[in-house]
Amino acid sequence: MTTDHPYRATVVRVIAVDLDGVPMDCEDDDEAHVWVRVLGWSPRRAFYTGARPFAEAARCHPAALAGRLFLTRLDLDHPPGNDDTAGERLEWPDLRLAPPLPAEFRRVRP
Repeated sequence: MTTDHPYRATVVRVIAVDLDGVPMDCEDDDEAHVWVRVLGWSPRRAFYTGARPFAEAARCHPAALAGRLFLTRLDLDHPPGNDDTAGERLEWPDLRLAPPLPAEFRRVRP
């Protein structure tokens, strides 16, 4: 991973997939979109963005993205504001699937 800018690695979870093909704006040519949560920005806020980079990183159809975890590098000190209407134009540098969690972290404890 390069360190040519102040971005840091963070986890991104795809929480929902929208396959309706309706563009978000006139520059949008993505046929599918995803809702994602960026752990380093907020555990509650979701961002609506194109599915293409996530499908390419996972090497799967966009319909199979829900629930998948990815790693990317973002400026964690400056998340988009709540009034930011360009969230769909977010970029995902070095986007890749997150490695699987070790078994001890996947167990559900009583």
